[in-house]
Amino acid sequence: MTYAAANLFHSFSPWAITGAFGLLGTAWAISAWQRLGVGGELWWSALRATVQLALMGLVLGWLFRQQSPPLLILFLALMIFVAGFFNRKRGAGIPHAYWIGTASIFLAASLTLAWMLASGLVTWQGQSLVPIGGMIIGNAMNAVSLALNRLRSEIDQREDLLLAMLALGANERQSMRQLYGIVVRSSLIPTLDSLKSVGMIHIPGITAGMILAGMAPLAAVSMQLIVMLMLTAAVSISVTSAVVLAGPRALRFSTRQEAV
Repeated sequence: MTYAAANLFHSFSPWAITGAFGLLGTAWAISAWQRLGVGGELWWSALRATVQLALMGLVLGWLFRQQSPPLLILFLALMIFVAGFFNRKRGAGIPHAYWIGTASIFLAASLTLAWMLASGLVTWQGQSLVPIGGMIIGNAMNAVSLALNRLRSEIDQREDLLLAMLALGANERQSMRQLYGIVVRSSLIPTLDSLKSVGMIHIPGITAGMILAGMAPLAAVSMQLIVMLMLTAAVSISVTSAVVLAGPRALRFSTRQEAV
């Protein structure tokens, strides 16, 4: 089979990369002009992505040839632990934010991948398990970051009401329960919008890649549907777990700061 996906772009050269960074520079200029405060993070994120993708390109070439389940599990576990650091940043101020994010992502990834392995959708091969696992972990990480950030914001806005409920005898979990639905729904908006709009507004990367590689369009979209449903399930599990675990701890931190 010929890999037509390699011809997705007409040509690829250092000038193409330079042009891409030039476009990023335009975004930075707009940020600086309007004083949006995101210019530095744009460049830092782009630099990190460049280095990380270069390293991953080297690692994946070797990893895709592996068929050792313990090795693949170890690699996915490492990805989960690294993802927890991103969650800790977004959940700054929430006690144990790192472990809450890590545990939530681990639960979602474990359940989702276990089902996909049991059903035969993926196999114990690096070229099958690692890309799917990476997508699940990455999407869960982003959603948990949104959830922890929104949870902190909601507590700050409703702190007086929450303190009043505590004073009237409610425990921390009872006081926070009213916020769970708000935080979970807001964190799932990007995932649900993507699921609703797929096939109408955008063609997902997996579908495009498989079609360009020669797969029949109907088979490609069927695989894409399965992947998107699995991603949605994983994101929902990770967000719900993170909010339930973090809620009482976030309120405890908030009330302690109030006392100080």
